[in-house]
Amino acid sequence: MNTEHLIYILEAYKCGSVNKAARNCYISQSHLSAIIKNVENEIGYSLFHRTASGIVATPEGLVFMSHAEKIVTERNNILKIPESMAESDNLSIICARSAFVLQCFFDYKKLYPSLGSSYDKFLEAGLRENLKNVVARNCRLGILVMFEQIISKYMELADQYNLELTILQHSIPVSAFMSKSHPLAKSKQICTNDLAGHPFIADAHIDHGDTLEILGLQDHHDLLYICDRGTIFDAVCKGNYIAIGISIPDKDAQRLDCVCRPIVDGAPMAVGLLYSRTASLRAREKHFIRYLTECLRKRYPLDGR
Repeated sequence: MNTEHLIYILEAYKCGSVNKAARNCYISQSHLSAIIKNVENEIGYSLFHRTASGIVATPEGLVFMSHAEKIVTERNNILKIPESMAESDNLSIICARSAFVLQCFFDYKKLYPSLGSSYDKFLEAGLRENLKNVVARNCRLGILVMFEQIISKYMELADQYNLELTILQHSIPVSAFMSKSHPLAKSKQICTNDLAGHPFIADAHIDHGDTLEILGLQDHHDLLYICDRGTIFDAVCKGNYIAIGISIPDKDAQRLDCVCRPIVDGAPMAVGLLYSRTASLRAREKHFIRYLTECLRKRYPLDGR
């Protein structure tokens, strides 16, 4: 079985269409159909049901896709072995959307500039995308900002993919982020019930159970799904929406004419570090992690002072 063919089959599964997948893979539809048929003949069962609107995976096909995705990921990791073994001081980070963590990254680069050429990477994505990118070695470090209630869930997921998840700081208060003109901005602190009556931003790349259900907002009548921090800021500033997370830096709030208000009955949050157990952390990575941990402890001390 050709691993390249697995990539094509996974694309067909994701698209729900042989024709669309073939275009995405730059091969003919007939060629992709033949690949699927040959693989089905080899394994002895059907991968897809054909429907009027396209294709859907059979029960056996769903299990096949799960295993095929792991095989393709490991194949990509094998190809990247020389790259991963090359000495480099560059930071390669994927982070849950957090203005505070991003500011720490900028401050670190300013305080400790790289001696040579700098090709650092800082991406932002949802929690599951963090795991996927670290597994695929697109980034070496993942930084998860999440509610403490779901730490065990992501510990288990990390363990499945031979990743280490270490909590850098816990018991971080959750805050609501809003414009100064928002009705709730007049309050020094708010409750989760206060959020229900106002337009609310949900992260499009984070599971409902990881945020909305914890806040009791799964049935909220006015949700706006957004997947990037810039649009979140625009929705807060221009659309009078509320966003939640760990508090943003004061200078960012001032620049955006916004405020952060603690949610007094909100579940605590945590910041975790994700990395592969098969890759040793480099000196600059360890230094940045120590710096970020110190920043978190100063900003969110466990004694609340």
